[in-house]
Amino acid sequence: MNSISISPRFTLASRAGLLRTLTSVAAIAAVLTLFGLLFEPARVWPNLLLANYYGMGVGLAAVVFLALMSVSNAGWAVSFRRVPEAMTSVLPLSALVLILLFFGIHSLYEWSHTEVVANDRLLQAKSGWLNEPFFIVRSLLYMMIWSVFAYVLVKRSLRQDETGDPDLTRRNKKTAAAFLVVFSLTFTLASMDWIMSLEPHWYSTIFGIYNFSGLLLNGLATMTVLVIVLRRMGPLQRIVNESHLHDLGKLVFAFSTFWMYIWFSQYILIWYANIPEEVVYFLRREKGSWGILTVVNVLFNWAIPFIALLPIWTKRNESVLLRVCVIVMIGHWIDLFWMIMPPFMPNDPAVGIWEFIPMIGMASALIVLTFRTLARYNLVPLRDPFLSESLHLHT
Repeated sequence: MNSISISPRFTLASRAGLLRTLTSVAAIAAVLTLFGLLFEPARVWPNLLLANYYGMGVGLAAVVFLALMSVSNAGWAVSFRRVPEAMTSVLPLSALVLILLFFGIHSLYEWSHTEVVANDRLLQAKSGWLNEPFFIVRSLLYMMIWSVFAYVLVKRSLRQDETGDPDLTRRNKKTAAAFLVVFSLTFTLASMDWIMSLEPHWYSTIFGIYNFSGLLLNGLATMTVLVIVLRRMGPLQRIVNESHLHDLGKLVFAFSTFWMYIWFSQYILIWYANIPEEVVYFLRREKGSWGILTVVNVLFNWAIPFIALLPIWTKRNESVLLRVCVIVMIGHWIDLFWMIMPPFMPNDPAVGIWEFIPMIGMASALIVLTFRTLARYNLVPLRDPFLSESLHLHT
């Protein structure tokens, strides 16, 4: 059917040593994190929240990408669709870490302390929403909904390789449309619950879309890195061409600019209104070394990607695109650090072993889960009706 030679399976034989090493790293990091929760809880709980939010975001961004490609009948990404499908395998791990984070509610959230709420009229007014039982139920509900949608979308895609039924593509399109509607609401609420309520006296009406822009930007960058790595390793060498890289580069470029647009919109509206309970958020992040981190945040998430990916040739250049995406991935960690840590580090940001261990563990687990999932199924959706269009993509 296709003139391009396809190797349908991805084997781990030549990478078994690396994956064993990463599995060991993830296990050691998990043990050290648990150790830190016992002896340095004030430092480790926020970093565990950050690491889990980062990993969960990668998995969710993959589901969003799959849904967007499905509802728009976009065939160009079919040839490497197994990559975002494999990325969703991190979601069950994120759900387990989320359950662990429930034990750290009192270390993370001011509104969880009865004595604090009793002396704070604003927190009393918000207590109908910000209370432990309802918080836990909502959090579990978010993860359950996202995981079910991810499972259904991926399962049907894999089933199509067995049956060749084109109706599965149409059914996934309807499921994807429903997911995008549900996700837009649930992720907005989740970002407010898990991140914004760390500072419960502050609020932003575009905090959800700001978090979404960062989630999708980082997810696209991570997916692009994985595609390039698989291309260099051989399995996707004849499957993914410069046109695919160009389209991925355009998406990274576009959502980097979108992230900056939302970041600036949130900042300038709060600055212009100059309402005390709103400006305190940015005042805290412009004081001392936090101000330097604010600049670095903008550089890594927008300025560097924007300048680097502005020319057409850089989006088609594997090496340049890989480096830019790695910068974006680091930038997303900086962005989450900038959002989460100021309440716990009111003077200056501190970066040490406890800031890195949970993130190293999550990153290692993400790589292992993704590659092991890729090895379980056909690397390319061989019976997808849009596969030929993707294999012969030319832009």
